[in-house]
Amino acid sequence: MFIIKLMQTQNNVLTICRKTLPSLRASAMRDFFDILKENNLYKQAYHNKTENHYMLNNNLVEFMSLDQPQKKRGTKRNLLWMNEANEFLWEDYKQLAMRTSGQIFLDYNPSEEYHWIYDKIIPRKDCKFIHSTYRDNPFIEKAIIEEIEALRECDPDGWTIYGEGLPGKSTQLIYPKWKLVDQFPDIVDQEEFGLDFGFNNPTALIRAGLKDQKELFLEEWLYETRLTNFELIQRLEVLFPPYRRHVLIKADCEAPDRIEEIRQAGFNCVPVKKGRRSVHDGIDVMKRFNIHITKNSVNLQKEIKNYKWKKDPQTEQILDEPVKYMDHGMDAARYAVGNEAEPVKVDNVEVVYQEDIDDDMEEVRIGDY
Repeated sequence: MFIIKLMQTQNNVLTICRKTLPSLRASAMRDFFDILKENNLYKQAYHNKTENHYMLNNNLVEFMSLDQPQKKRGTKRNLLWMNEANEFLWEDYKQLAMRTSGQIFLDYNPSEEYHWIYDKIIPRKDCKFIHSTYRDNPFIEKAIIEEIEALRECDPDGWTIYGEGLPGKSTQLIYPKWKLVDQFPDIVDQEEFGLDFGFNNPTALIRAGLKDQKELFLEEWLYETRLTNFELIQRLEVLFPPYRRHVLIKADCEAPDRIEEIRQAGFNCVPVKKGRRSVHDGIDVMKRFNIHITKNSVNLQKEIKNYKWKKDPQTEQILDEPVKYMDHGMDAARYAVGNEAEPVKVDNVEVVYQEDIDDDMEEVRIGDY
């Protein structure tokens, strides 16, 4: 919509903003440039990657996050789009709105029961409220439709928010308390990775680090759909240089062929053990720690905000089973932290746990793996 609008006018300033820069880059910014390239409108000479600016038909498009307070007080603009607006504070909105001379657009999923958008924006006489659901999106993939519609039975609150587009209650969250951190610590006491396979659903690789026996740090390294195993191995080769390939990757045991192929490619990838209560027990282990998620882990943040226990629709009783929706990164994190890995043989050398590897890396020969 904004691209079409700017192709018909000139000398405007459009600010597209989100609360953090990593989340902006992974969402609206990526979509904007993908659409330009698909329609042969992108010109590299007009793209200032340092400032996150783009000149489109003599209009300035600036991408801005509010990671730092001073970024709220920028120059004036004609158009403002606040993407995932429920992430912003009321003060954020006021600072941006007072410097916007034209229209302001806010989009959001109504995942909060109470929010300033409901009280202070929607009731305004100059506000046009557009209520839409997944049914109004002609581009949505079939796999996402199936996940959303499955919420109708297993998670009535989630169905209210994501199926009907109505304000919901943040109830029965599995991890209600967690913190956002700037980056993964340089030094942790133990480091392992969890890998959850997907194709139509995302393949997720999550880095987990334990520190001081009670602090758990999580970082999203990969979250991508439609990856073949060959493509996944290519991603892993970039993510893990040879001197890092001893690090333990604990993967979903329901894909043994994929694990074996990854292992033969030189990675210390082993299956996790699963049992009747393995999911519940893995969650229980994670809940023993103070959870910290890095700012660049955009999809993991979205998942943990929506990761909930199932509720019996008849009795309203909360069940000891998570809702199977937006849980790919959370599954991978649980593999890394809470599930016991099964030892396997690699070229007649038994794969060992990360804590068993000698700190002196000179003694670890990558060729043994």
